[in-house]
Amino acid sequence: MLKQMQERRGSDEGFTLIELLIAIVVIGVLSAVVIVGIGGLTNSGAKSACTASQDATKAGIAVHYSNTTPAVYPASVQLMVTDKELELNGGTVIVAGTPEIVKGTGWTYTYTQTGATAPVLGACVVP
Repeated sequence: MLKQMQERRGSDEGFTLIELLIAIVVIGVLSAVVIVGIGGLTNSGAKSACTASQDATKAGIAVHYSNTTPAVYPASVQLMVTDKELELNGGTVIVAGTPEIVKGTGWTYTYTQTGATAPVLGACVVP
């Protein structure tokens, strides 16, 4: 019995320190690649959310224009939200006045009413 235990002990093999270090380095490199990839997806999602909110604002402008007599463009995004002509999913108006700033999670755009002419939507800003 003792002889069998000694034979088994002699044949036990494990990983060397170098093999373990190589495995740790490979896992670290793969983790870094995944983290960088996920960061790009987050920015892409924020940009898409901002663009969708801008498109909804454009549609809200058209609805407001057709709902008013005489037809006028909305003075603010907040007015369209109050009149239920626009729903900013995930966005809120943070600065009233001209220009008006609309902010969501990870994005911002500006809205400017220029009198009787069509309103101007600023570019999406994703930090």
